[in-house]
Amino acid sequence: MAYLFLDDSKHHRSGFSLAAFAICDADPTEEMGVLFRKHGFDPRTFEFKSSATMKDDDDLQALRDSLKHFIARNCKMALCVVDSAEDTRKLGPASLMLLRSALKHPRLAGQQHEVFFDEGLFKHKSAAEALVAGDAELAGCNFHFEQDSKAVMGIQLADIMAHTCSIMLLEALGDITKKVIVNAPGDSVYDGLEVELGFEMWAGIRYAFLSQNKPNPKDDFDLANVDVYPWGLFIDESVNERIAPAAMNRFGENYLGCIH
Repeated sequence: MAYLFLDDSKHHRSGFSLAAFAICDADPTEEMGVLFRKHGFDPRTFEFKSSATMKDDDDLQALRDSLKHFIARNCKMALCVVDSAEDTRKLGPASLMLLRSALKHPRLAGQQHEVFFDEGLFKHKSAAEALVAGDAELAGCNFHFEQDSKAVMGIQLADIMAHTCSIMLLEALGDITKKVIVNAPGDSVYDGLEVELGFEMWAGIRYAFLSQNKPNPKDDFDLANVDVYPWGLFIDESVNERIAPAAMNRFGENYLGCIH
């Protein structure tokens, strides 16, 4: 059994919106609450948002880093991308298409799951319920639509995933070119190094992508790459010819080898 949580990140200027499932083997609420309190935040009243201004806020930055480490240790991730002009109509249905593919992955197949969606991903709750009613591929899921992300803390993990992958795609499209200084005191290679923001984002979350080994790797480099598509990636037909190939190139497969 898994717990799946969905949240989105919209980028209308760049022409896409993206949603991410955070996939957890157990309900993450208790462990997330511990992390919140450790850094001085009350999980009953405070909600983590990746879009919040964090400059000069050491406690919030520390919470963000702890949540990212939690994701790297405990979660898997699946993504869907739609055209931003269609996101109010497409994001919810696209996430269900993604879910159908994700459920075929050996990690999730043949089990019962609890699936939670943030508010505003469907026109209304009854419309979402109508889309899943009687669907044999989704029969193993207990759906929870229109959920409050403050109350359902796993959605806050999906917020981090959607934000992180959006930055990666924005960089792949050339829409951002920001560099950052890596803060990794235990890493003699990367600590203090200036790297692209998208690389830093990817390096911290790359093990979370829902994926499988390539069936017939050609060489050692191919052996270090895993296939994310189709289990962990769905690109809607609405996505234009500029963004669709960039999304496939960025997320369709994932390198898990050494990056030193």
